[in-house]
Amino acid sequence: MLVDSTIYIDWLRRGEDLAFVLKPYLISDQLFVCGMVRAEVLRGIRSIKLRDEISDLFDLMKEIRTDAQLWQKVATLAWTLDRRGIVLPMADLVIAGCALEANLSVVTTDPLFAQIPGLKVKKSLT
Repeated sequence: MLVDSTIYIDWLRRGEDLAFVLKPYLISDQLFVCGMVRAEVLRGIRSIKLRDEISDLFDLMKEIRTDAQLWQKVATLAWTLDRRGIVLPMADLVIAGCALEANLSVVTTDPLFAQIPGLKVKKSLT
């Protein structure tokens, strides 16, 4: 699973212990992260200590690399959706592109992801 930034941000706002919430999924090697999620989540954390803790959690996940091939797929996805009148934020398209590339579900509360053809979307980890 690739957990979207919105989920992490919601958990942090509620004061959730992310290490506790994610532990079973980390142990079973089910969690992935991409650079866009990492950047979106970490940029909003005010505390250096918490930022470092969350960064360390991301380091335990499998990283989906954003190479030139992935960026080309994201550009094609954006172009195709735009021509259909579906104009989505580039950050969401990058996250979706990463999930599609790795054949993962995106865990998100953001309804925009449902507009991306072929993308598996879940509202929770379970």
